[in-house]
Amino acid sequence: MAQQQISVQDAFAQGMAHYEQGRLQQAIRMFTQIVHAIPGFAPAHHMLGLIAFQAGQFDPAIQALTQAVKLQPENAHFLTNFTEILRSAGQLEQAREIGQRAVRLAPGSAAAHSNLGLVYYDQGDLDQAQASQDRALALAPEFDRAINNLGSIARDRGNREEAVRQYEKALRINPNSAETANNLISVLIELEQVTEARKRSEGLLERFPRHAELHRNFGRLFTLENDLDKAETAFRNAIALDGKKAESFVGLSQVLFEKNHPKLALVEAEQALRLDPDNASACLQAALVKAHLGDVQAASDLYHKAIDLKPDLTASRLALGHLAMEQGEFDTARQHFETAAQASEDTLSAWIALARLDKITEDSPALRALEAELPRADTMLPQKALAFHYALGECYEKLRRHDEAFAHFTKGAAIKRSLITYDPAETDRLTDDLIATFDAAMIDRLRGCAIPDETPIFVVGMPRSGTTLTESILNAHPKVIGAGELNDLQNLFGRLEDGSSNLPRAVQAMSDATLTRRAEDYVEVLRQHGPEAPHVVDKMPANFQLIGLIHGLLPNAKIIHIARNPLDTCLSCYTRLFERSQLHSYDQVELGRYFNNYIRVMNHWHDTLPKGAFHSIHYEALVDDIETVARGLIDFCGLDWDAACLEFHSAKRRVRTASVQQVRQPLYSSSKAKWHRYQAHLQPLIETIGDNHITF
Repeated sequence: MAQQQISVQDAFAQGMAHYEQGRLQQAIRMFTQIVHAIPGFAPAHHMLGLIAFQAGQFDPAIQALTQAVKLQPENAHFLTNFTEILRSAGQLEQAREIGQRAVRLAPGSAAAHSNLGLVYYDQGDLDQAQASQDRALALAPEFDRAINNLGSIARDRGNREEAVRQYEKALRINPNSAETANNLISVLIELEQVTEARKRSEGLLERFPRHAELHRNFGRLFTLENDLDKAETAFRNAIALDGKKAESFVGLSQVLFEKNHPKLALVEAEQALRLDPDNASACLQAALVKAHLGDVQAASDLYHKAIDLKPDLTASRLALGHLAMEQGEFDTARQHFETAAQASEDTLSAWIALARLDKITEDSPALRALEAELPRADTMLPQKALAFHYALGECYEKLRRHDEAFAHFTKGAAIKRSLITYDPAETDRLTDDLIATFDAAMIDRLRGCAIPDETPIFVVGMPRSGTTLTESILNAHPKVIGAGELNDLQNLFGRLEDGSSNLPRAVQAMSDATLTRRAEDYVEVLRQHGPEAPHVVDKMPANFQLIGLIHGLLPNAKIIHIARNPLDTCLSCYTRLFERSQLHSYDQVELGRYFNNYIRVMNHWHDTLPKGAFHSIHYEALVDDIETVARGLIDFCGLDWDAACLEFHSAKRRVRTASVQQVRQPLYSSSKAKWHRYQAHLQPLIETIGDNHITF
């Protein structure tokens, strides 16, 4: 500067011109030259700090503002900006001290009051936060940032309608605020006003393509609309733009979980927890995934932590209740659901859970609560509406009001079918491929790759055919542990290199060594569910498609196939809301086609495999004479009879299927020939299935 004979004021003016026109590198060079030449020139330190802050570089920003404030300790403008930098860096106590100095020095500065209010907000002191924003607005009635902040305070107080009003007011003053627009979209999503939220979002991406929060909101919208591929892309875009926001990783985890990738979902949930260990939503999401993967204690701990962090997060209380249900602790589950039903948010989900848990009478509070929601059913979000219809259908079924029950099951199924992608022709083709691939020659090849392990017991069949009951009988034996429905066999043998799934093609492409190694890997994973047990049950019903693979690679494994009356089986599928599977169950014709493919595959195994390769039992026979059928089952598994197998309903074990309550009770026969009660409504299913049934 000395060589150019330029004054510090002129140099600073040039630096500001660069800054205001977005030429940040030139601005940085100019301000840096100034502080090197004149270290005591506080405004240059201040501007270097602001630029670093805007780039997300907190340490150099704090260092620069510290120097600026040291040089000019009574500069309220510096102190006001320093307050926000310290707050954003998480140094709240120092930010509060600096902010209080700023308002003492400049009590007429709206920005100073507003920034101090943000510190109080982050500290959880909503009263002081609101008072500060009110002071800012008394000084500057159109200070849109303060109005936006009042919206966030109202939102945290649970008054979302007031939050919407404040955000809209702020946007009328400053329609170009991406922060306020996203806050409004977020609260509209929370109010389940998805159409309005999408309307507000339209066009914003063109204006703010690199705004991470906007991409995250699109992820939330796509998730609510069940467009999971677009939701995943949106959350990944949000993370690419700002990888420090736990909420984006929570959203990505939710999507991956719904896509049935629980291990990937856990990775993202744990990343969210690393970024923000005290984020209640991250605790809840990690707990949901851990519970699914079998880590019950860790899940329970995280659910409780989420409740401690955010007592009004109803989903955590509901999740604890469902976990208790799965473990047979029905009184504990009821307590959690009743607590959730008393909360101000999402009481419907709590009543749905109570309706499933409790015996229903015409005067049941759960029934009355659900029926009170009928006028609003058509305006509910699709996921909530379908859960509502299934729950009300179950209530009416318990009351033997079968026509009303089926009407609600049909509404729920139609909504679910509109949210999923399922092509029944793909199931037809898969069945063709299974039959063509697993012929006698392939079975011989697999036998050459086999391992002798005797740990696995497989229980297969159509969903809702009695597989959970069968597993429970086995689990009651002292030498057997039931592991539930596992995806490991499909994951190990069905994945293609492009990430898609097609087991016949994948197996054909594997070398003999790979087939053997994958079989060993499967057994290793299976043993983790019961390290001390001689036998572990994999109760994935759809493994009926893999009987040939199992028989070939694991010849000492026991395969139990359970069959049930076709119409009872399919009716039970149609009237149940599954979580992330059984996509064939929501249309009677598609369900019938799936059942017919099941029959085709089972007949193929019967004709192709040697006699005794698997053991078939019939649900109706099990109900009529449990001891005889159970003794045959235990004998087939090579085990000595144990009377505990008849007391399966008393066992303390986690059950995670739709049969969670039935298997806690002694066997009953009311589910036999149940389809007759709904016969008038089942003609599409009856015509599709025809005479197909298991004959062996």
